[in-house]
Amino acid sequence: MEAGTINEVEILAAAQRGDKAAFGVLVRQYQRRAYGAAYSLVGNREDSLELAQEAFVKAFRSMGRFDASRPFYPWLYRIVRSTCLNHLKKKKRRGESSLEGMMEKGFDARAAGRGPREIAELGDLKRAIHCALAELSQEQQEIIRLRHFLELSHSEIAQCLDIPRGTVMSRLHGARKRLRSAMDNNREEEPANA
Repeated sequence: MEAGTINEVEILAAAQRGDKAAFGVLVRQYQRRAYGAAYSLVGNREDSLELAQEAFVKAFRSMGRFDASRPFYPWLYRIVRSTCLNHLKKKKRRGESSLEGMMEKGFDARAAGRGPREIAELGDLKRAIHCALAELSQEQQEIIRLRHFLELSHSEIAQCLDIPRGTVMSRLHGARKRLRSAMDNNREEEPANA
């Protein structure tokens, strides 16, 4: 069963009937987005891979509750998000820090074709963004991640968060404004010769 030969509605219907091959098509189609969502939440490559896989297992077990009249990814995103947030709560109870690794490593951006100076500048920018993001509320961080890191449209974000599109635009505007302010404040606090 290939994604190019059968439309997603048919694949979803087959997956809801318990067809593992059909669900495998969905996994292949959405695994990068699920990993990206997990990584943006936990900031650790290994944990993100494991959590994305765990989310797909949960999704497969819950396919009977999926509303086939709605898009699959927003539903899957909510499962990924919930799985990651539960993971972070467990880590916090154990005293582990989830943001430290993310701030050290930055995003999973590829350095191919960039020189050492560009790579260093990109690393500095990533650290500055992550430091500024840490100053935002969880709601603001999530809306920034969904739009700019995962590159979802306003409509997709609305579906993922189950909020109106206008609310997405309003929250995004406020989050961008707050992020810009945090970055400006952090720049002002840097030593002049740093």
